[in-house]
Amino acid sequence: MERRLSTWYAAIDDMVCQMAARVQAWRLLHAEGQGLVEYSLLLALLVLVVIGIVSVMGNTVSGLWYQRIIERWPSS
Repeated sequence: MERRLSTWYAAIDDMVCQMAARVQAWRLLHAEGQGLVEYSLLLALLVLVVIGIVSVMGNTVSGLWYQRIIERWPSS
């Protein structure tokens, strides 16, 4: 009786290991979508940061460039 249970448990263990291996293989084959989502979220965050920096520093930088252009413009 005990021998039957141990072979039964071994068979169940083998099936569980095979199923786990199949699930892992499927996840490896179909994992590219997650990376795409992560890259798009990083890109969106980067765009928001750049927009924030430009909106805060835009007038200052624009004023500096305008001043330099006016100072170096040849007067007649």
